[in-house]
Amino acid sequence: MVLDKKTAPDAVTLWARGRMSFLFGVETRETFFKRISKFLPELDPNYKRIEMAYDDAEAAFKGITRDGGGGYFENHLVPVTLIVVDYLEIRDPDIICAALLHDILEDTDWTVERLRRRYGERVALLVYYATEPTAEEFGSREAAELVYLDRFKSAPRDFFLVKLPDRLQNLTTLGARPRDKQISKVEETELHYMQYAREHLILLPELREVLQLWRKQFAQQ
Repeated sequence: MVLDKKTAPDAVTLWARGRMSFLFGVETRETFFKRISKFLPELDPNYKRIEMAYDDAEAAFKGITRDGGGGYFENHLVPVTLIVVDYLEIRDPDIICAALLHDILEDTDWTVERLRRRYGERVALLVYYATEPTAEEFGSREAAELVYLDRFKSAPRDFFLVKLPDRLQNLTTLGARPRDKQISKVEETELHYMQYAREHLILLPELREVLQLWRKQFAQQ
């Protein structure tokens, strides 16, 4: 199960069950590629690229867990990609690959050069935009975050087809985080992400509804 009541407050869990029930099933490699086979033949080179991205991400994140427990690949990268494929109905193989790989530069030893050689310039660019620089590069965590968020201004629309599903999935699994982290993530979304959801018309109602649920949750605590 990708989401349950241990990883999100009841109101957000109920919202997610109503809007994205596919996130609550047991997703395996077989079931994932049944979804892909609905729009790409198994022998299509793009199907093979998505297989490669799935396998590379699974291998790279082996042993890495989320704050709320559970494997990072199974409980974040796959759910984000399901939002892209099942909810937004994106059929672009590069965007699907980028969704599976969007944290691989930030959290593993993969490099941009390796990603570019294996998946091409477009996938590498989308993943690069999704990658927060390190504190060492800019002197502090805060400075690195500002540089990262400033990059959004020049990011292509396709990037937000990965980043906004990523943010929505994070918001629906905040229940395992401390309250200050929950508040910080909600405020960051309102300040830095909603403008792009409005501009590009990507997940705007969904993000707005989840943020409202979180604000209500905070007010009741």
